[in-house]
Amino acid sequence: MIPQNRYFARSGNPYINIIHSLSSSRITVVCLFLLFILTFWGTIAQVEQGLYGAQERFFNSFFFLAAGFIPFPGAQLVLWLLFVNLICMIFLSWKKYTQWAHIGLLITHLGLLLYFFAAFMVFHVSRESSVRLGEGQSTNVSVSDRDWELAYWTDNTQNRQVTAVDAKDFKHGFLVPFRNKDFFMRVSQYYPNSDVVNGLLTPKPLWKEREQNIVGGEFDLYFDSKAQALILFGAESQATPVSIAGKTYYFILRHKSYPLPFTIRLDHFKAEFHPGTDMAKNFESSVTVWAGPLERQARIFMNQPLRYKDYTLYQASYDTDNRGHQYSTLAVVENFARVLPYMACLVVFFGLALHFLIQAFISKRDH
Repeated sequence: MIPQNRYFARSGNPYINIIHSLSSSRITVVCLFLLFILTFWGTIAQVEQGLYGAQERFFNSFFFLAAGFIPFPGAQLVLWLLFVNLICMIFLSWKKYTQWAHIGLLITHLGLLLYFFAAFMVFHVSRESSVRLGEGQSTNVSVSDRDWELAYWTDNTQNRQVTAVDAKDFKHGFLVPFRNKDFFMRVSQYYPNSDVVNGLLTPKPLWKEREQNIVGGEFDLYFDSKAQALILFGAESQATPVSIAGKTYYFILRHKSYPLPFTIRLDHFKAEFHPGTDMAKNFESSVTVWAGPLERQARIFMNQPLRYKDYTLYQASYDTDNRGHQYSTLAVVENFARVLPYMACLVVFFGLALHFLIQAFISKRDH
């Protein structure tokens, strides 16, 4: 796959020499070997660290510490280096692609570039959330572990109608875009990570792992020609009630919620442990999913997700409450670009097949 004859030879131009160095096939081999290690290591680590922990450490990072002190390249760095390596190789050999005998190589390398584009889209466009269910519980809403929203409702029942606004743009003086004739709200202070100390909301340094941050905010609520201060903390599970225009409004800062196009119910959860330890060897969820009249049963466990249209559900983790009831956490990934890797695979396969056929034809003709 790596052409041996280059049309830009090394010269006194330092930029060309740098491109030559970056196009080395040794870099390609080392990067592919590192990706193999990271994929294997990250998959095994999911048992102890959970899906999200392993994903952050091995695949979303540029570096991480192996054994606590040895710097090791993460998948982000390896993929970017492999992308630069491929671009430099194509630049040095582009004239070869104008020859019909090497059209298969051109298609193959375009397919590899499509792979990188697919990986970029999946990383930046896909949306991750999760559902946490006990046996017999069902839901049609997933919840983000990192993103927050400010929500309110008036009917404090299970079937309430909730209005919510994404909190990502909150800052001092921001007018919360609630379209409600009874009140309007302005942000006085907003803390991406906070805590309550002696009854006061105080800011805290941000954690590197975004899911560990708990937001908090002070808001000015205007209604009936008066203002009222409202303090909300993300760790509070109960909404704050406020009487406005003869109605009771309930306000809360909470993890952002996403409606799902299906309902999922946890029928049974099973965890297996290593003998004599509390370390999980395997855990899986048996679920029922229905969308309209369609219903299906499925088992979700490591490397065996559940797929529905643009959604993929993975077994992420589990926990046990103080009464001994187990809860299963399923990671929900919405990714409308998920077909791109399959398209890239087909392009690479077609390019390689065409290249080998052309080379076989040339070899037969020459003999």
